[in-house]
Amino acid sequence: MSRFVPLLQRFAKDESGVFAVLFGLMAIVLIALGGATVDYVSLEQTRQRAQVALDAAALALQPEIYRSGLTQSELEADLLAKAQAIVLERIGDIDVTEAQVDQIGIDTEAGRLTLGGNFALPTRFVRLVGVEQLGASLTAEAVRGAVDVEVAVALDVTGSMSGQRLRDLQDALDDLIDAIVQDEQEPNYTKMALIPYAQAVNVGGFAEALRGPIRGPADISSMSWATGGTKNISGITKSSRASVTADRHGFRNGAWVYIWDVNNMNQINQRAYQVANRSRDTFELQDENGNWVDSRWYDNYWGGGQVVECLVARCETVVTANDHGFSEGDYTYVRDVSWLNGINDRTFRVTNVTTNTLRLEGYSMIGQGTYRANTGKLHCTKQSALVGCDYYLFTSASNRTTVHGITSCVTERGGAEAFTDAAPSIRYVGRNYPGSNGCPTNQIVPLTSNKSVLHDMSDALVARGSTSGSLGILWSWYMLSPEFGYVWPEASRPANYKRERLLKAAIIMTDGEFNTVHYDGVIARNSASGSGSNNEKINRDAHNGASYDQARAYCDAMNDASTGIAVYTVGFGIVEGSNAANVLRYCASSADNYFLAANASDLSAAFEKIARNISSLRLAQ
Repeated sequence: MSRFVPLLQRFAKDESGVFAVLFGLMAIVLIALGGATVDYVSLEQTRQRAQVALDAAALALQPEIYRSGLTQSELEADLLAKAQAIVLERIGDIDVTEAQVDQIGIDTEAGRLTLGGNFALPTRFVRLVGVEQLGASLTAEAVRGAVDVEVAVALDVTGSMSGQRLRDLQDALDDLIDAIVQDEQEPNYTKMALIPYAQAVNVGGFAEALRGPIRGPADISSMSWATGGTKNISGITKSSRASVTADRHGFRNGAWVYIWDVNNMNQINQRAYQVANRSRDTFELQDENGNWVDSRWYDNYWGGGQVVECLVARCETVVTANDHGFSEGDYTYVRDVSWLNGINDRTFRVTNVTTNTLRLEGYSMIGQGTYRANTGKLHCTKQSALVGCDYYLFTSASNRTTVHGITSCVTERGGAEAFTDAAPSIRYVGRNYPGSNGCPTNQIVPLTSNKSVLHDMSDALVARGSTSGSLGILWSWYMLSPEFGYVWPEASRPANYKRERLLKAAIIMTDGEFNTVHYDGVIARNSASGSGSNNEKINRDAHNGASYDQARAYCDAMNDASTGIAVYTVGFGIVEGSNAANVLRYCASSADNYFLAANASDLSAAFEKIARNISSLRLAQ
């Protein structure tokens, strides 16, 4: 027994081989505990991404809670499906085994959308102690904020947009309209303006208020060249001073007469002469330079002939148009005269002007037909600061005298207010005389919350003309400017800049290089390729510089802190690094506000992101 006790004590103290077992057991626990930190960090990072994704879903989908045509359960199911898709896209973690958005609350009266969900993330380390995955629950809420929204969208509708590109734009625009303009306009409004632009911007019935009044044509009431009755000629001498016999002709010395229908002596026919050395039945002839008419070498007179007195020298046409408004030396463009040849659609210098009459230099109606009374119009052709003409006469870049007609389009203004949004009442915007390049078909839509009006414009878009991208930028600013507000109907007037609880945003879309600028409303000679023929451009450079210089200057002014306008730019089919892409990047308020879209899908995605961005600025979380 005495030997057994020490043996037992030695056995109790012997630890050889136990440490390895204990270390193995402890190592599992230690690794699991240490790895738990890694798993937790991964969980927290994923949770943050998921929360941001769910917040984005709530912000993007909140406007849809007012959508009609669905039952409550159908609407909830649709919003949950869309939220799920947004969350999965935004999380972007392939290790997430499960992510669900399965809770929804809608309060249309308060404008509130609440979303809830959860996700699961497989563990890497704590699975060693039997914990296979970790999860977290999420909630997000978007409430209609107390913010009014005014958005102006400049749309490139130039010729390069024709066909599929225009249809792609229309589809993307329709989605943008629905995403931004809400059905409920209380307690806060959401309004959009559309500015289709090409060579210029068509302002329709607002033209006079924006570019000033246009002097209309003067109505012609009569045109004539002769006075008194026709006299029969009974003889013409062949002498160094031809003498005409016409019984009791009644002409005075210095009067002008016209002779025709003389037999055989054709050299004297169809010409105007001055009367000299008159007697009761005879008179001698002088030409327009005062030289005696020498008929010695003419054919023999065989009888016949008619003579009549002219109203004015050289038997020019005298036009009567009461209160016509022309001054000596002005030029007029004549249209709509009936039954006369060689007068319509021509420009004439006017002379011998009185209040109600004038002459068209170089035109005689003799032999051109018989004027039909009270037809024809005299159009003015020169510019003035306050009143424009319905036609504009200018020298083209190919040194041709050219006439273009006015349109309801407008262009950039020059002078001290060129790069400001000063009211048109201070300085009118530019008129437009485009020639064949044409005024865009589609007219602007001032700020409105009427989605039908906006969608109708989208459906009606027509592509034609060259690209005045600088005007698209300028007019996206003007449509948001309170200085222009008095021009529009009251419901379309922009609010003041930087007003509390107001968001103003401009979206500028283009598909090509800027190539068109203007001088006095005519396409300027320093416009780039694609802007038309030199025969139709004015032989002057644009008031405000080349296209991209103007564009940057307008962007600088619109992006000024005093306006508070958020500027978004979208290039459709434009290559990064091109002049157009560079100016769009320059013009955007931030790098995140600049988009290039290679195709229809990209364009829709760009408009969708802009709508989300505007919604996130509008909504309070």
